[in-house]
Amino acid sequence: MKEPLEQNDQYLILKATQGESEAFGLLFDKYSDKIYRFIYYKVASKELAEDLSSQCFLKAWEQIVAGQKVNSFQAWVYKIARNLVVDYYRTREREELPLIYQEAEEESNAPKLNPEDNLNPEELEKLLLNLRSEVREIVILKYIEELSIKEIAKIVDKSAGNVRVILHRALKDLQDKI
Repeated sequence: MKEPLEQNDQYLILKATQGESEAFGLLFDKYSDKIYRFIYYKVASKELAEDLSSQCFLKAWEQIVAGQKVNSFQAWVYKIARNLVVDYYRTREREELPLIYQEAEEESNAPKLNPEDNLNPEELEKLLLNLRSEVREIVILKYIEELSIKEIAKIVDKSAGNVRVILHRALKDLQDKI
């Protein structure tokens, strides 16, 4: 089922390039929670995730107004968010990493969960932190953000086949740790 033209990303982008901020507002409403959640899983701080989410949409707005061509708004805005997180960590020293990341590195022998245990968000976050950052990002995009393999491949600049292999290996690794 197709979405109405007024809610179609391409239509909204076209309207936004013509200076209609309400059209961009609809895009913001559609994707802001997803982008916030994506960033939050990478930085583990509500305030920082809010700041980076705001910066992400500000950059998107500035680029759209400047005439940036966008094929898939969703993939594009996730890529902006990803780059902001990378830039954030590039500018920080090791001791400034969020405490949760330091704990995950120090506690590589964290208690394993039984398969019948229900994973609460904190347990899931600890499991995800045991994955390499690139793998964790792909798992989050697929299973938390529910993006397609094709969209994830665009965001992380990898082939769809490579993304499938990474997901398969990550799931096997996570199953072993549960």
